[in-house]
Amino acid sequence: MPTRIIKHILKITPDALAFHIVKKLVGQTKPLNLSEREKDAMALAKITKLGMNGEINAWEWGNGPIVVFVHGWGGQASQMAVHAQEISKRGYRCIVFDVTGHGDAPKNYTQWDYFIRDVTAFSKSLDDKIYAYVGHSAGAMTMMAAHHLGRIQAEKFICICAPSYPFPPIRALVRKLDPRNSVLSWYKKRIADQFEMSWSDLEKSEYYANPASYLLLVYDKKDRFVPHTEGDKIHSLCPKSTLVKTETYGHTRILVADELNIIVGDYLTAKNSATVTVSSN
Repeated sequence: MPTRIIKHILKITPDALAFHIVKKLVGQTKPLNLSEREKDAMALAKITKLGMNGEINAWEWGNGPIVVFVHGWGGQASQMAVHAQEISKRGYRCIVFDVTGHGDAPKNYTQWDYFIRDVTAFSKSLDDKIYAYVGHSAGAMTMMAAHHLGRIQAEKFICICAPSYPFPPIRALVRKLDPRNSVLSWYKKRIADQFEMSWSDLEKSEYYANPASYLLLVYDKKDRFVPHTEGDKIHSLCPKSTLVKTETYGHTRILVADELNIIVGDYLTAKNSATVTVSSN
């Protein structure tokens, strides 16, 4: 349906129905086409089923301490495959999975608590403790929220192009559909409820503040979706974190960059990640 028609419908419908329409539209997802590099990496992976009832599709490479990779909203496991395969060469068992509503997972619809729920269930079903999590964009933010809620634990967390709170979908929603403020307030409350906090607390990004683990923040200066200044904000909340900025990749191309493999690989293998220098900002 054309955007102009949806905008008109949202203006004339009651708040409850307009909210329902917004919720459905924002949550819609579809599988992505794989690049040749992603196809090659996925072809070399061991395919497995994880989760409490084997309901989560997963792919893994290598052996050693476990590193879990979490894709972003609208992404899928294959987006993390090239990076995971390269990190596995450092001596790690690297695992990627599809969050509900993405890739080969059930549904063509997703929401924030699916990320938190799935990363929790996925982690609990593994046969050993997890050494590190690597998350991209919304995947990074939700894994930090899961950690804050006490659902997942690891020695190290690595956030790539992560927003400090879920503002990107709000901005996109306002730009494309311009819903009434009352409908927008309902939608913000729905998001906050899925993080188990209020919207005002969500904006404070406290789930990044001083986690009981080492934290690496990686951003790219040409990212137009999540500004690299988000890294500065999160770093101010967690001064012991390590902040690294790349120069040329944008929001998703960074995931197949050799530079990212070096940054993350060095951070994972460093004995003292609080002091390691992986790059200059």
